[in-house]
Amino acid sequence: MFAPSQFAINLSEEFPNLTNSPILEAVIHWEAHANKPLEQISLKDKLTNRLPEYPIIQPQYGIEFKIEGVPDDRSQFSQHTQWNGFRLEDSPKNYVAQFTHTGIAFSRVQSYESWENFKTEALRVWDVFVELAEPPAIRRLGVRFINRILLKQDESISTYLKSEPYRLSGLELSPESFFYQDNYKVAGYPYQINLVRTIQPNQTGSGSEQALIIDIDVFTNAVSSIQEDLNQQLAEMRWLKNKIFFSNITNTALNNFGS
Repeated sequence: MFAPSQFAINLSEEFPNLTNSPILEAVIHWEAHANKPLEQISLKDKLTNRLPEYPIIQPQYGIEFKIEGVPDDRSQFSQHTQWNGFRLEDSPKNYVAQFTHTGIAFSRVQSYESWENFKTEALRVWDVFVELAEPPAIRRLGVRFINRILLKQDESISTYLKSEPYRLSGLELSPESFFYQDNYKVAGYPYQINLVRTIQPNQTGSGSEQALIIDIDVFTNAVSSIQEDLNQQLAEMRWLKNKIFFSNITNTALNNFGS
């Protein structure tokens, strides 16, 4: 019996540069609860002052539900809307920062260019959050990339994915739609992976077209302190994301994406 080979993250490994990348959204997310009270008007003023490149600032609200018992054994239901942060957008509408009581999600939503530019800007916005919210710890740090691949009428999933969806045993039918969610722990590293592959109808083209979604979320719950340099962990999570994506798509897909 052969022992399994030791897995190791190799940051020197190079991946193809795609000129027609299917990236729909790239996200770096910090779950880090504010230790300092955040007041809506004051926070908006501070964000406007510190992040003038993000002139579009919209409040975000959540709905809180509450069920209370009353003396005659009936339950009383109530709900109210509660402010929980701001959504910031830069002028070209490329970057979005969701600044809330529980952390920050920084996204590139248009024309993804490069990891270095994206990461550098995300860390800059994160530093502003740390200054204003004073979180005591990072509970979760994640790197998430959502890819959307439009399927033509004559294309099957196997055109893009090396492993096809499961066929129905007995009838040998392939699914018209599917939703697979896989969760992994990375041996020897403090990382976990959520991988979602699904089919969605194309809302912009004809009704017969579909889109393949590949959603890769790599995250860790092991950040030692707020002051820790996050570049190493972000680089390792990005490597894992790339390894998953490029190991699971076909050469045809690479050619279509401009490899």
